Amino acid sequence: MSEIMESNYAQMKSYVERNNFPFQEKVEGNCKRLDIQNGKAKCVVKVYNTGTIQLQGADSKLKEALSQAKEAVENEENIGEMLPFEIEKFPQVLKDTIPNIDPIIVRFIEEAIVTIKAGSNLGCAFLLGGASEKAIYLLIDAYTNAIEDEKIKERFVSRTSKKFISKVFDEFKASWKTSTNKPHGYGWTNDIEIKIEQIFQFCRICRNEAGHPHLPPNLDKGVLLANMGQFVKYIEDMYQLINYYNENAVDFAAA
Repeated sequence: MSEIMESNYAQMKSYVERNNFPFQEKVEGNCKRLDIQNGKAKCVVKVYNTGTIQLQGADSKLKEALSQAKEAVENEENIGEMLPFEIEKFPQVLKDTIPNIDPIIVRFIEEAIVTIKAGSNLGCAFLLGGASEKAIYLLIDAYTNAIEDEKIKERFVSRTSKKFISKVFDEFKASWKTSTNKPHGYGWTNDIEIKIEQIFQFCRICRNEAGHPHLPPNLDKGVLLANMGQFVKYIEDMYQLINYYNENAVDFAAA
């Protein structure tokens, strides 16, 4: 087996493993083969002694991702710079799971993916922060509109109007915790910090570092990718609250 065959095969296999695709390895004459599956999609990768990479299988998102990896390897690019498959799918996943998602959020996430692929960590951080901030404001708008007691609503609006997003979120969290009705299901009674605040604060801080740097920003790509991996669930949780308050009033205990 040639050196180029081993190198190209190792890179394709590494890409498959990073994306956690189930696969099987085989040797067929003058080629090494990976049989890969992701959901219902199946694809075969064959790497020949000449280094040529061949893909077999019906068109699918899986095959599209493997085609990008194949092109990178054959062009002697660093396949390690390719994004995990799941992150590439985030915009479509959000549109599929949240039919009423604001298009600005989707566009910012799409642009964040473009920028991190281009090596612009600062651009990615800024755009993720923008998507996060838009979602937070939509949540707070829905919550505000759902407060039926006009005096309580006026006080809440006065505390959140024309304030920095960090202050607005703190006021929302304090008010939310005193409300007596919340979505049913695990986590919403006490764990807004886990479901929303952790990612919100990360995105806010990264956006500030990118947009208002006092020192040279040090944003690690791996850290950004790890948090992008949580971003879909973060937005889904946010919209669970938004949709809840679009349909339910905010209740408070009687004074």
